[in-house]
Amino acid sequence: MGEEEEEMRGITTEELRRHNTPSDLWVSIQGKVYDVTGWAKEHPGGDLPLLTHGGQDVTDAFIAYHPGSARRHLAPLLVGRLSDYRVSDVSRDYRRLAAEFSRQGLFDKKGHVTCAGLCTVSLLLLAAVSGVLCTRAPWVHLLSGGLVGFTWIQSAWVGHDAGHYQVMPTAWLDRFAQLLTGNCLTGISIGWWKR
Repeated sequence: MGEEEEEMRGITTEELRRHNTPSDLWVSIQGKVYDVTGWAKEHPGGDLPLLTHGGQDVTDAFIAYHPGSARRHLAPLLVGRLSDYRVSDVSRDYRRLAAEFSRQGLFDKKGHVTCAGLCTVSLLLLAAVSGVLCTRAPWVHLLSGGLVGFTWIQSAWVGHDAGHYQVMPTAWLDRFAQLLTGNCLTGISIGWWKR
């Protein structure tokens, strides 16, 4: 244990549990306790996940929903360490599995998949619009309507995945994919989904 960790305030699990309100919100990640009260509204996934898990150990959720680079944002929020920190067998197994998947590159950003999804959505929409504009056949219009519905579903999934800010090489491209597929193509506000 480093000198800095030895100087950290010891906090019991019982004390952590008392900090579970919007005006007093703490969480624990790998035995370290963070005061996220003033930062919760800035959380990229919205404040609801933090409010839901306030006063608890959120290590497994943190591992599941955040890239390794998110750890750098934690240091300013650190208030202490859990003095009675224990890891259950289930969590230990999950963390071992997540670490193995990470080593295998299964959590790496693959922007080409989202780009392929955007191209597919564009082609489907083009086919649907062409079917309506280029023919008067009712069955083609009916098929085009079904194709528009299918396009909206695919577009919503691309927007949802981009909403996690982990599918494109940069946050800017993730945001672009969110706005294009969510706001523009499906009419679902990406700002709403964080709530």
